[in-house]
Amino acid sequence: MRMSRLQQLAVFSFAVVHLLLFSICPVRSRIYQTSDAVVIEVDDVRPSTFANRNSGFPPPIPMMYAINPYTGLLSQPYSNFPIWPYPLYQPASSSVPDVKDVAATSSDSRQQTFACGVGPPSTPQRSLPIAAIVGGSEAIPNSWPFIVGLRMSGKSAVLCGGSILSPTRILTAAHCVEKLSVFDISTLIVGFGMHNQTANDAEQTRRVSRVVYNIAYNAKTKQNDVAVLTIDPPIVYSAAISPVCLPPFNNAADRFAGKDAAIMGWGTLQSGGSQPDELQQATVQIIPNADCNAQYNGKITNQQLCASAPGKDTCQGDSGGPIAVQAEAGSIAWTQVGITSFGNGCAKPNFAGVYASVAFFRRWIDTYMTS
Repeated sequence: MRMSRLQQLAVFSFAVVHLLLFSICPVRSRIYQTSDAVVIEVDDVRPSTFANRNSGFPPPIPMMYAINPYTGLLSQPYSNFPIWPYPLYQPASSSVPDVKDVAATSSDSRQQTFACGVGPPSTPQRSLPIAAIVGGSEAIPNSWPFIVGLRMSGKSAVLCGGSILSPTRILTAAHCVEKLSVFDISTLIVGFGMHNQTANDAEQTRRVSRVVYNIAYNAKTKQNDVAVLTIDPPIVYSAAISPVCLPPFNNAADRFAGKDAAIMGWGTLQSGGSQPDELQQATVQIIPNADCNAQYNGKITNQQLCASAPGKDTCQGDSGGPIAVQAEAGSIAWTQVGITSFGNGCAKPNFAGVYASVAFFRRWIDTYMTS
């Protein structure tokens, strides 16, 4: 009987500790599949209080091991206590100081006045000193208002690029997010209107509340390398922050072959090298898929496009960022035709950079821009 009471007391104490911790750190997550996507939702990315989030009631018990089940336990950032059945939870984002905002009542809040595809009048020209994306040059600050940088809270280095679709949606590559745990996603920061990643001079930053990536993404072949992120609260457009244009749906290859295209990002200056402080840019040319297949042994499909130029390429850290063209004759608007995906090294003479085709995935992107 004595042992039974001790056991009951232990169970009661364990339950009380759980409820106390969950009320202090009420971070929740939801991971599920749709017919064509994996969806990871992270609650509590905006500053909030326990009372207004839960109407005075205790929060529901978080899911067991709040990690992305598609990556395995190795992605968990902290080891659990020996008898602890849940991971150590990150406090609500109200404790994170690096979320910059612009008042919604400001003149910049008139979102409808900002057209998509704002950028330089023409593709970047080679300039001296030659440095970076690989073989490119430093961009004029805020000249590409649709590019964003993804990084972990507290870190200065950009881990991937992305582009603005709307005030709440970001386009990036699936391989940038599919290995992240829920904890990782809860600390993911998107920088808008940024030029110097080390100085973290972003005009606005936002937390990610939802990650959606294509369920058919293949880490080996990089097929279906597309993802849409939801940010919260919505961004406010400005001269330095505005959306990119998207091409209409088209699943045929070579839709943009032969066009000059702009690439940009904060990636390494050479394969395995260091990252620059400032945003870099370069001009490449989109090549026929048949030519690219000759380089990659037939592994390129019509859901991908390739681009190259002597000594110029995207590299590590540029993943998820845009490759953009001025699609219509006489237009200066920039249309994102690809998402930086992979390559054999960086700027190798016989290997083009490979990008997920935005036109091919346009319907998938539209689905998760609105749902």
